[in-house]
Amino acid sequence: MESYGAEQDAHQIIKESAATQFFDLNMGPHDALFSLIPTRDLVQLSQTSSRIHARVNDVCFNITRLLCRFFGDSDGVAQFRQMQRSTGTLVSGSTALQFLNRLTWRDTDLDVYVTRGSAPAAACFIVDHGYSFQSRKSQNPYIDDQLDASASYRTPSYLGRGIADVLDFHKGDNKIQLIVASTDPMETIMSFHTTCVMNVITHDKALSLYPRSTFVTNEALVVETAGAGQEAGRQKYADRGWTLIHTMSASRNSELGVRVRRSVGDRFTWTISLPPLPADPLKKADFILSCEWELDCDGAKIFTAMIPHNRNGCSASWIASSTCLFFAIAAFIIVQLLR
Repeated sequence: MESYGAEQDAHQIIKESAATQFFDLNMGPHDALFSLIPTRDLVQLSQTSSRIHARVNDVCFNITRLLCRFFGDSDGVAQFRQMQRSTGTLVSGSTALQFLNRLTWRDTDLDVYVTRGSAPAAACFIVDHGYSFQSRKSQNPYIDDQLDASASYRTPSYLGRGIADVLDFHKGDNKIQLIVASTDPMETIMSFHTTCVMNVITHDKALSLYPRSTFVTNEALVVETAGAGQEAGRQKYADRGWTLIHTMSASRNSELGVRVRRSVGDRFTWTISLPPLPADPLKKADFILSCEWELDCDGAKIFTAMIPHNRNGCSASWIASSTCLFFAIAAFIIVQLLR
């Protein structure tokens, strides 16, 4: 019996090895195979085992491969991600969409989103990696002076909702755009012209806020927003294969549901964990997870309604109710003491 059991175990090991051998190959035709699998099916495949999950992420969602073009090598990419962690810098726009959709579009920039307070540190990092600031006609030619200006002046209306300034950095054929948010970078990203570009890469994760419509049905909900060039931006993604739609869903179980309260990382969000960075004892709270919003409309115009929150991640309604509760308790104690 023991001999028979040992033979069964050996046979099972051989079967498992044969079934997973392809995914264990370090130099296999994984790119060719995975490129034929739709994104939704690829995600389901990656959930079948930790081994396959690691292979899919390494081949299809490799953050180092994505950013090496801009920062030279794996060390430069790691330094950029560490800068993201310390400053709350986000990558979004076409770069994040390409990463999640496993595509490569020629002549695309790296769009980096920062707060006004973090802009100097992010700009310094970019310059230290060989990039030169190229001012626009309305900007100061010196980066330090322009950063001082963008920290103080009112947001030009042509830049769009939530944008204080846009700084261009060039290095050969590469271009990095540093988008300085007037308040919160997520508010800027949530104000994009269509939902298909509402994707974010932080220092430790990549997130798509509307994954089903973006990667399964290839639809992009048109969102009303301020700023010049919105129609041209929408048309660019229509030309890339997305169908522009103008109607939200009535379902509460839809990522495009009207007045469905959403938050980053909720049940509708597609999240990919990135390789861990070295431990940082000064790591800040991940404020992106406190971002909440709803899709709403004013007649035929659809817009993103941000739900206010403070930097502790609490919604404004919670703060108000907590304050009322505090004063109610204080009043009760005073009354008891005066008796």
